[in-house]
Amino acid sequence: MRPCNRLAVCLIRPTVVIVTLACCGRQAASAEIGVLRPSDCLTKEMRSAGAEKASDALSISGARGETVSGQAVFHPETDARSATASISDLLHHGSTASIPAGAVKLQWVRYIDITRNTAGIPLDEWVARAPASIPDPYWEESAIPVKAGQAQPLWIEIRIPRDAPSGDYEGKLTVTVDGRQLSLPVSLHVWSFEVPAERHLSVVNWWSFPGHGFEKREGEYWDLLGRFAEFLVQHRQTDLSVGIGMITESGDATKGFTHDTGRLERYADVVFKAGIRQIHLHAVGRRTADILDPLSQVKPDEANLRRLGAWEKVIQRRGWQKRFAVSIVDEPFIWYEDSYADTVDLVHKTAPSIRVIEAVETEYLGKVDIYVPKLSHLNLWYPRFDEIRRQGAELWFYVCCHPVGRYPNRFLDQPLLKARVLFWICYLYNLDGYLHWGLNHFAGDPYTEEGISKGLPLGDRAVVYPGRNGLLGSLRFSAQRDGLQDFEYLWVLEDQLRKTKDRIGADAFWLDPRQRPLELCRRVIWSFHDYTRDPAVLLDTRRAIAEEIEALQAPPLLVVQTSPPEGTVIPAGPRHVNVRGLVPPGAKVTINGKPVPSVRPSGYFRHVCFMADDTPTITIAAEHEGKTTATARTFRLTD
Repeated sequence: MRPCNRLAVCLIRPTVVIVTLACCGRQAASAEIGVLRPSDCLTKEMRSAGAEKASDALSISGARGETVSGQAVFHPETDARSATASISDLLHHGSTASIPAGAVKLQWVRYIDITRNTAGIPLDEWVARAPASIPDPYWEESAIPVKAGQAQPLWIEIRIPRDAPSGDYEGKLTVTVDGRQLSLPVSLHVWSFEVPAERHLSVVNWWSFPGHGFEKREGEYWDLLGRFAEFLVQHRQTDLSVGIGMITESGDATKGFTHDTGRLERYADVVFKAGIRQIHLHAVGRRTADILDPLSQVKPDEANLRRLGAWEKVIQRRGWQKRFAVSIVDEPFIWYEDSYADTVDLVHKTAPSIRVIEAVETEYLGKVDIYVPKLSHLNLWYPRFDEIRRQGAELWFYVCCHPVGRYPNRFLDQPLLKARVLFWICYLYNLDGYLHWGLNHFAGDPYTEEGISKGLPLGDRAVVYPGRNGLLGSLRFSAQRDGLQDFEYLWVLEDQLRKTKDRIGADAFWLDPRQRPLELCRRVIWSFHDYTRDPAVLLDTRRAIAEEIEALQAPPLLVVQTSPPEGTVIPAGPRHVNVRGLVPPGAKVTINGKPVPSVRPSGYFRHVCFMADDTPTITIAAEHEGKTTATARTFRLTD
């Protein structure tokens, strides 16, 4: 085995992967220092969690270009002042390739004590009832104290290189306490496809920069900005926010106004170099009264409009078209309808290259370029928002201190699945982006209930934490990144099917590239608020998506589409399901074991299945040149 690296922040290129952690520590060591067991990346391991192993292996699936999450849990036998973790290189089966230990980031998980739960959430949607300790931040330290009888989770992140060979890798994870060691073998499977470097979903968590803990480090401002932006890009965030007041104005109405845009230009240069795609400017409007006052109207902020006009000239000079969006007033309600729409027109006239983005509380606000309704409002008013999108606007959604109930959100006392499934919603409804206001808006000590929750639901203020020299992640922020990668899996499958359709041409007229990804997506989520609560369902579906992507790359080709889609409820009838598909020319096709009588020279076949009461599944197989590929579609049969 090659040398291990101690727990450290590691920068790695990504790849698609399956990780398996199986117990291998010596019995004597296990009896002396405790138990090290595998967990999964969707479980918040409470301090009271048991040491029993559900299995001896942990499987994690991923792809090239991906950061893969895993979790192990250490159960110490005795108190110890210092526990550390390390991992070996991961060695490829069948070749000399490896993923170095430096590509693996190990982080001990820290807890936040809570005295209350998030209001409006049903009891069965909490991970624990207050008072309780909830795991979320990562420790910055590589060595931490542990207590006997308390579970101590260890979060594992592997950034797999894009050039890593597919297949299986093995290594070893080791926990060391007072010179004694306990180990788990690590088995990693790398898929044969890549998660795209290009982001196909826009994502922003509005931040406070430099934020808590960094206010007195003005001399490091630009270095911090670059490192913070890189950290967010590593978590697949695409956008950032900044106040338009960064443009300084001098002069008066009589002598004229001048604007210094240099600071904002440098800000943009730094974050664009880090990989940020778009900057949100705040804000060019104001309310005439309280947000909930029905007599309140929206008025333009004349000074900020002048700043916006000056920035439009910079955009034209720097070639930054479509890289900036601006807010007018946050969360406009129905009574702002006319005055807000008028202000949108004024903004477009002042700065044609800058799009208007708004988190909205109503559905008619004029020619807004990026509508961002709250998730619950997107649900309630979806037909109108869908119409807006069809007219050319982008459609995002946001969550903040709402919605509550059974909607998914990312509150501290909710399961990680809720934070991750938000991005399955984006695919299900073909949305363009996601917004949350609270990246790091602390109100006091960030590692306390008050610091991340003051006046708001638990954790609503922040989803990252301040370290000594940069931002630290959390379980929730990792779950967000993993959900964004799930979205890309679905996108990759759709893209492969679209390319297949283009290659075949006219005989693939029937193929909808989104149908199969949507069928798989609906195994996890069915509407804006109705989704599985079982982590295994999400993780198994993710693996199924990966397997279908790989199947499209391996002979013989078999593309199948049914009408109606898989999962449809089919009452008695007759139950008549049309099956269409593509195979290599000359392939033999069977459906439920019976030959399909004709396959066109292009490989296109079609058939009809009359489904019996006791046969909800249609199985399709293709045989070509001695190789066979099979797939199945299952329906819900009712009386």
